[in-house]
Amino acid sequence: MIVQSRPNGQLLCINQTTHALMAAQFCRHWGNADFAKPTPYEVVMAAIAQHDNGWYEWEAAPEVDGNGAPLAFIPGPLYTEKLPIWQRGIDRAAAQHPYMGLMVSRHAALLYSGDLQHLQGDEGKAIEAFVARQGRWTNEVRQALAGDAELCRAAAEPLLTAHTRLLQFGDSASLQVAMPWSKERLFPHCPVDFAGDYTTIRMYWEGQQISFDPWPFAIDHFTVSLHGRLLDQNSFTDHAAYRAALAAAPVQTLAWEVSAG
Repeated sequence: MIVQSRPNGQLLCINQTTHALMAAQFCRHWGNADFAKPTPYEVVMAAIAQHDNGWYEWEAAPEVDGNGAPLAFIPGPLYTEKLPIWQRGIDRAAAQHPYMGLMVSRHAALLYSGDLQHLQGDEGKAIEAFVARQGRWTNEVRQALAGDAELCRAAAEPLLTAHTRLLQFGDSASLQVAMPWSKERLFPHCPVDFAGDYTTIRMYWEGQQISFDPWPFAIDHFTVSLHGRLLDQNSFTDHAAYRAALAAAPVQTLAWEVSAG
């Protein structure tokens, strides 16, 4: 759950699964004279849209923290619950299409690999084991795809990582306005040719306007949107009270116009 605090004290609660759909909106027009279009296109877009589907069960019964505040995906739940959530999402994506599973697996592994050097004890060991398991599973899927020329090529390096970096571009761009974070951000590792060439793209947003430079899309402008539940209070007596308030809360949709910087 993404919990966005409003200046008036209201909270906008956005499901991770909803945010993932917005991530795909940021990527669906990728490709122009300077940036290659991802292929296989439909499967890559589906993986981006489904990359947080492991959160579905948790968000169907969200929780509050010790102070009664809605629990957001940052900082919790604990790794003992988050790692199974990631694995569920990988398994669910793979059940739809093996390459979707590969992309979600690589996404999770890249996210956690960067934190390994800062983690110790049981958490560090659990995450290290999780990342290693993703590597072994990726090799197993590659062997299973050996008879499909297109998917075999996509599953190999550097294409799998490049597709996953596109996922992470959409993921980060969506979070940038959903959280919201700073008005400006540089995104490294943006795929140019899906053959190992990457560049950095600058994102800037103000109000309902978002711009990118350089412009990696096939059209001049487009719209992205997401929705959440708007709560008038920011603390609750227990999980049940929070869930009841969410169920009764009005839906609010946010939209942004995206154009070149």
